[in-house]
Amino acid sequence: MNRLLTCLFVLSLVFTGCEKDDPPAEFVADAADVAGNLLIINNSNKRLVLYKEEVPIRKLSSSSTDYLVNVPNATEAAIELSLYDYELVKDDINNPPVDKVFKKWKVPLSKGTALTDQVTWHVGADNQDSNSGTLKLKYYAYSGHEGYNVDIHLNSRTGAKIASMKPGDQDKQIGLDYGAYTLHYHYWASDQNTASGIEDKGWMENQTIDNEEVAFWVVLNAGRSETSIVVNQKGTDAGQVLYGKLQVKNNTNSPVNIWANGRLIEEVCYLVGGNTDALSVINAKDEYIYILPITTEDATSTTYSIKATTLSGTTLQEGDVEVVGDETTIWKVEN
Repeated sequence: MNRLLTCLFVLSLVFTGCEKDDPPAEFVADAADVAGNLLIINNSNKRLVLYKEEVPIRKLSSSSTDYLVNVPNATEAAIELSLYDYELVKDDINNPPVDKVFKKWKVPLSKGTALTDQVTWHVGADNQDSNSGTLKLKYYAYSGHEGYNVDIHLNSRTGAKIASMKPGDQDKQIGLDYGAYTLHYHYWASDQNTASGIEDKGWMENQTIDNEEVAFWVVLNAGRSETSIVVNQKGTDAGQVLYGKLQVKNNTNSPVNIWANGRLIEEVCYLVGGNTDALSVINAKDEYIYILPITTEDATSTTYSIKATTLSGTTLQEGDVEVVGDETTIWKVEN
């Protein structure tokens, strides 16, 4: 009898051990692609899952090493990319809780994989806002000046490097978390006679606007989800980006919205941090001075298509306005 009870006890232990839950699957990051249209710089210190239109396509390690992905996009239309913290989706990776999204970015991706086709998504650690905006960078080449390569850093000389450009590069797209940043330009040239293979040409961290020395500011938020910056050349006056003032006077009896090149002017004008909401609205019998960049290559002026509308969207007045560097142009909205 005792022998029988002992056998039953041993068998119960065996079956109990068999019923233990399997340990969770070990995280294995997916390898980066050799060629691709999306470069991710993960500075979040999180293991992430990349989704295209809420379909998981890659698992990323917490490393900040450049991670290249080829995201199929035959139509080259804008697509919704999102990143989730792996710890929050690992139990059901195919059904992420949309209210737990870590970062998201809507961006047109090329179907090509050449270096010029790539966009870069810089992923920060801040999770206060999941949205990312788009910074477009232009770096013109100027006749008579060889030009230097430039590395672009965020917020300080030791901040994250978001782009490396050579003279002539156009519309380099960078995804950044909503926020206000300063850009810091580090210039260099190739030199095989140095141990590093490069010759340091120094930094540029400020520009002159309206006779005041200010930083190279970038502001991205809900009212300014996309912005363009022309990167200054170093070593030539021709490569210095100019700004002009547009003074808009609203002589009507109602508030108006001001547009520039088909976008609310708050998405185009120069800003030094802060919220852009309603900056495009000018009250009745009021005026506002906008600072606009001269974006035309190798020029001292740029023509903007300016429009005034009612707050409901009815066009009141529109026309082409030439904005000249270091000068003020006046545009009046009349009844």
